[in-house]
Amino acid sequence: MRARGSKKVSLAILIIAVLTILSACSGNNNASTNAEGSASQPAAGGKKTVNIGVTYAPSGINPLAPVGLVSTYVAGLMYPPLMEIDSDLTYKPMLADSIETTDNATFTVKLNENAKWTDGTPVTADDVIYTLKLMSNPAIASNFAYIFASLEGLDDAGYLPEGQSEISGVAKVDDHTLTMKTKAPTTLDIFKDTIGRNLMTLPQAALKDIAPEDLNKSDFMQKPTVTSGPYKLVDIDRDHYVTMEANKDYFRGAPKIEQLNFKVLQGTAIAAQLQSGEIDMNIPSAGVIPIEDYEKVQGLGNVTTTEGTPLATQYMYINEKVVPDAKQRQAISYAMNRELIVEKLLKGAGEAVDGYFNSTSPYLSENIKPVGYDPEKAKSLLQESGWDSGKQLTMSVLSGDATLEQAAQIIAENLNAVGVKVNIQMLDLGTLLDKLVRMEYDLGILTVSLTPINPLPDIAYFLNEGNPNGYKNAEAEKLIASIGAEVDEAKIKESYGKLQEIIAQDVPMPSIYATKALGAVNNRVTGATPKDFGMFINVYEWDIK
Repeated sequence: MRARGSKKVSLAILIIAVLTILSACSGNNNASTNAEGSASQPAAGGKKTVNIGVTYAPSGINPLAPVGLVSTYVAGLMYPPLMEIDSDLTYKPMLADSIETTDNATFTVKLNENAKWTDGTPVTADDVIYTLKLMSNPAIASNFAYIFASLEGLDDAGYLPEGQSEISGVAKVDDHTLTMKTKAPTTLDIFKDTIGRNLMTLPQAALKDIAPEDLNKSDFMQKPTVTSGPYKLVDIDRDHYVTMEANKDYFRGAPKIEQLNFKVLQGTAIAAQLQSGEIDMNIPSAGVIPIEDYEKVQGLGNVTTTEGTPLATQYMYINEKVVPDAKQRQAISYAMNRELIVEKLLKGAGEAVDGYFNSTSPYLSENIKPVGYDPEKAKSLLQESGWDSGKQLTMSVLSGDATLEQAAQIIAENLNAVGVKVNIQMLDLGTLLDKLVRMEYDLGILTVSLTPINPLPDIAYFLNEGNPNGYKNAEAEKLIASIGAEVDEAKIKESYGKLQEIIAQDVPMPSIYATKALGAVNNRVTGATPKDFGMFINVYEWDIK
């Protein structure tokens, strides 16, 4: 399910989306809030313009491997995916009008017949197949290739085997229809969530003369000139702004907003620029408003706010070589005052979590009661397990997020209070990942975001052999294998429920809290809702009062 290579690479891919959040929260990027020529400048000629504040720079907009959330949004506005997930966790048509299957193995993709490139030529099935070949080409070496590994004809890393030039599981039916066959049956939602959401189709005619090994560094990938989405790229300064203009020939309708700008800001500047009108909105998890500014933003008379989805979750890694007894791991979970962290540090903008599923997941079991703060229970479990009260543990924590650092301090105090002596070690991402993968740690805290619809690849990584905790449970592995081979959603949910029962007892990797980012939009903008899922699905319908 995951890309081949080192476990460190697998873990790095897993948290790639979360890094944008951490970078935003840290306030350490070098973005200027008033760079000359930035997107905050009024559009010439009185154009209808919307400015979006983001806290992470669009460092790589290559649709084959966009770097971070903002880059993904920009790339998607130029090259719509086949499908996009909305805030209700349903999939909406984008480049494809539909994706259907009768056997959960062969999926028929029907493209919108009106879709065309900005050079006037139609977007065809040949373009989709060409893009799939690029994605699976080792010369491109996309970090997202593993997402396509389920397709017949690709290896476990999502690449074409050496000597192969065609993907056997992909076939053209007509100019606007193609089929994709998976190696094993899978659900329609999982297919949409992986292939559908992550394939941004590129124009074959514009790129066919560029050698694959030269494509990533080509002028086209730095500033694409032939696109199909609702907006075209006008200008980009990767540290400061992106300026886009409406594609009046967009196949789902000409955008009413003529100019769309992304402006890179320090998180601390977002509230002030929302108030002044210099920006019209933010993206909750990519234009992160500091928690201490929530009350101010919610009190602004010129904006409407929305509570974000709890995506980024803090997990406690426990090295089972150091803490081998399940009762000891249960004690660690009972000792953590999650509610205090949510109330005091997050100011309610989050939720306490103690497993792999938070409130957004359709697989969260109603039969599992969340672990509450119970220091006496923790002490009792430690005593029953024969815990050595003189044992000293080091808790390694990712640096750069002030809220996470304060949460780590609370947890350390909680653990010390029940008899688990802990000292905190702040580490940069590379060092922390290395320690986790090598299992050269005692306890660790790191932010991870699991996909609500298809959490299996990530859960398998954390629970199957080779996981960074040293956890081993044959029954859990059987359940994971059964989920991967099942297409009946009721049975999948039942298996996830059984898995949660095992995890509640074994506590291999307790979670702590999930944050809810705040979204805000100026009341002059209509049709737009800041949200982490599906924000730009209807961007062509946005307007200004």
